[in-house]
Amino acid sequence: MTKSVIVLLVILVLCLIIYWRIRRNFKFLKTPSVCLVTGGVKTGKSLLCVYLATKDFIKRHRKWHFCKKWLHKDDEEPLFYTNVEINFGFWHKKLNKCVRLIALEHLNRDLRFNYKSVIYIQECSLLADNMDFNNKIRNVDLSLFNKLIAHETKGGVTYYDTQSVYDSHYSIKRVCSTYYFIQKNLNLLLFHVLYVREMINTENGVNNFTDDVDLTTRKVLIPFWYHHRYDRYYFSYLTDNLDKDYDNIKVKKELVSFNPLYIERAYKEKKQKPVNVVADNVIVEKPTFTELCEKEKK
Repeated sequence: MTKSVIVLLVILVLCLIIYWRIRRNFKFLKTPSVCLVTGGVKTGKSLLCVYLATKDFIKRHRKWHFCKKWLHKDDEEPLFYTNVEINFGFWHKKLNKCVRLIALEHLNRDLRFNYKSVIYIQECSLLADNMDFNNKIRNVDLSLFNKLIAHETKGGVTYYDTQSVYDSHYSIKRVCSTYYFIQKNLNLLLFHVLYVREMINTENGVNNFTDDVDLTTRKVLIPFWYHHRYDRYYFSYLTDNLDKDYDNIKVKKELVSFNPLYIERAYKEKKQKPVNVVADNVIVEKPTFTELCEKEKK
């Protein structure tokens, strides 16, 4: 054999060894038609969801474009539905025109999604949490939405993320037999390393860990540019227009008794001990919400 062939064989063997090491130490996630990702605050659950959802949508859109151009199929163009702003970056900026915001009519099933579309909902408990069970119409709509989304979109997928699976609406928990839990997120120079564990969603909600959690998690490698595909602080718009100067806040006397944010200021201004604290071994009971409402009316 010539030297060039030997060099190519050596390079091929090295590539196989590197691939085997990556395959062994890192996990390639397989997602169902309804995928749920959980984790603590800023552990990278939105990053992982955006990574999975955008990669999935790029593949779907390429397949649709190929079938339309070469096979002359007149199928619907798949779209990317979300409740936050998504940017596909420089290399896929043409796909930004496919991004659509989810409307309430979609959840109520008054509007349908395009076939084979990708749906991403960030902080799904903001739409309906586990306490939202009194509205029977909404419960039925969300149950049908989650159970039949793969059928009604003819192969579409849905990605959810939230901080805890127990805070999600029961219609989401019922269709997710497994979900992904992110323990921590390491930021390297060019990659994010997420420590992920696949959890089983049971009726009693128990996932017993017999070993150290660090030993039972698998690593997921995500390129750094996926952080620029979404706004990490999107929901800050809820408080961006509020006054940030604490001295300009006008405190009502009724609020001092149950809001701990005003206790320190009330103590300084009135030169007295704040209410609802232990003073002289006596605990001052704070008023109920009903009593506060009645007092506000008077």
